[in-house]
Amino acid sequence: MPNTMVVVTDSVRARCFEAAAKPAAWTEVACLVNPDGRALGRDAPTDRLPRTNESAGPSRHAIEPHTSLPGKSLDAFARTIGETLEHDHRTGRFERLVLVAAPHLLGVLHTHFSKSLRASIVGELKLDIAGLTADEIHARLPREWLR
Repeated sequence: MPNTMVVVTDSVRARCFEAAAKPAAWTEVACLVNPDGRALGRDAPTDRLPRTNESAGPSRHAIEPHTSLPGKSLDAFARTIGETLEHDHRTGRFERLVLVAAPHLLGVLHTHFSKSLRASIVGELKLDIAGLTADEIHARLPREWLR
């Protein structure tokens, strides 16, 4: 029977479960935390934007960054999740992967997955349910993903 890993994540935390068909057999094996996740959701830091001189004259104006601070934080967190899953997949901890992620995070996660890790994905849900209990998460997943 192949091992199934269920990863339930939002921008604040990623919970990893070794899954089975019965919720009583689920084991939470890891919980990754994004230290910037909560702050960026509510009170994003208001760092002063970088300045540049006008090409002609003494005027200065702000330069918009290519990526926002929340975007950089989310990308770094997705990279950490990807590296952790890559390691666990490579060492044989799981063969099948189920992703449950907030919609804005799902696409970012895929950019940090190798081709072999993407091939192990048997199901994805675009839900923000990382704060639920293991039993509540289990109830929302299709049974065929957990065989």
